[in-house]
Amino acid sequence: MRNLSVAALQERFDNHQKLHRFEVDALFPGYKFTEIQYRYLEIGIRHQFIYDIETSDFDPEQNFIICYVGILRDIVTGKTEHVQDSISKKDISKAVHEQTFNFDCRLLQTLSWNMKQAHHVIGHYSTKFDNPYFRSRCLFTKQEELIPHYGYQFYGDTWRMMKTTMKAKRNTLKNFIRQTTGNDEKTFVDLKYWYITHFKDHKLWQKSMNYIIDHCVKDVKMTYEGLLKAELFNNIGRAKA
Repeated sequence: MRNLSVAALQERFDNHQKLHRFEVDALFPGYKFTEIQYRYLEIGIRHQFIYDIETSDFDPEQNFIICYVGILRDIVTGKTEHVQDSISKKDISKAVHEQTFNFDCRLLQTLSWNMKQAHHVIGHYSTKFDNPYFRSRCLFTKQEELIPHYGYQFYGDTWRMMKTTMKAKRNTLKNFIRQTTGNDEKTFVDLKYWYITHFKDHKLWQKSMNYIIDHCVKDVKMTYEGLLKAELFNNIGRAKA
């Protein structure tokens, strides 16, 4: 088997072409990788984005993303970075002036930037809700350039992991966490807070935003902790979308 140059290996890695483990070692010298790290790196996944969004309602046409929270994970070093953004009163004022509900125009830009830092995007039910909702909002706000193009990255879903390799009455995040870590911190979804986000002058607007962001932070934290267990016995997602 011929030995490829580091540049050639990097090109194959960037194109998500299958690498052998000795090639991974040559590409990232000085590291001792675990089985899980090899499984990601062998298929060109170094950076992973674990995320969740909170929305004002389920219909993306007349609604918006209130906030997102994400964890950027470096598979090589094991380091993680917390990122988040939320709509502001200034965002709402701008949209109202333009007579739209596009409160999330700016937020979509930061979400897109963080998403594009990763080779692999994953959440709980993200392939069914978060990812499609994000794409639809980009289209409705006429910012389709924010959508990662087809083949740019791979997508995983802890909901799908649970559905295919675990047994529960419902494949919810709450049940996923109960089975994988037992550390259930999920907060109650009080819909009045989600509704109040439409009205920046409401006396409970900031309290509502803080409640929703905290809810989202906890969901992402639990998703990440559950993923660390579930990836041990699940196929690494390579679905392109």
